[in-house]
Amino acid sequence: MAGLTYNTLAGDLTIDGVAMNCPSWKVQNLAELWLPAQQRGTDVIRPGVSGVKARLRRDTVTVRTLRLLIVGSANRLGVAQTDLFEGLQANIDYLRANVVTPTGLTDGTRSVVLTMPDGTTRTEPAHVQQMEVGRIVENGAWALATIELSIPSGRIQ
Repeated sequence: MAGLTYNTLAGDLTIDGVAMNCPSWKVQNLAELWLPAQQRGTDVIRPGVSGVKARLRRDTVTVRTLRLLIVGSANRLGVAQTDLFEGLQANIDYLRANVVTPTGLTDGTRSVVLTMPDGTTRTEPAHVQQMEVGRIVENGAWALATIELSIPSGRIQ
């Protein structure tokens, strides 16, 4: 099989059924999705008194940036590509069409399934807000990219 080799010791991830670790791309910072949600809420200033009155905090929407390594040597099924740049373009196009482009359905979220290292799964709807491609090596062998997930509940639970 051509393309990336990867393991799932740190877990695995699918977005709307698309494997995010496969022969053509790999999430490099999956553990970001293990982190707690951001919180909303502010304390109240008490005039004439030192300190503040503490207020309850609640989980809120949280944005996590996933770093991807994308290769041009193979498609997502592991079939070798003869032209690295064409393979890279095809892989980026696939991610754009099947993971990043807005769904246009219901609330626009996609189903994110996080498989933890112990084998348990956590599922949560999330918006895939954008994809940016950073460095592309000269021969098209690989590119670094990021995908932003906006998780309405704050975390994948």
